[in-house]
Amino acid sequence: MRTPVANQIRKRRAVSDALGRHKVFVSSRLFRGDGQTISRVLVSGQYYDVSDALLDRLMAGATPRELELEPAPEDAAR
Repeated sequence: MRTPVANQIRKRRAVSDALGRHKVFVSSRLFRGDGQTISRVLVSGQYYDVSDALLDRLMAGATPRELELEPAPEDAAR
């Protein structure tokens, strides 16, 4: 049986872990005729155009730097 103190420590650790992770927001998706999907995502104030495989890796916790992503051009019309 867990004590109230142990429960509180576990909750605080979960909150700390959640705040430490980067957040990925999908702002738009482009469905191409060849079946490929390109998603424009916002991570830490920068937009990136990524495939489904890269999006999965970002959602799993990888950073854009680890994936060697370049920010999407701001003036590019999609």
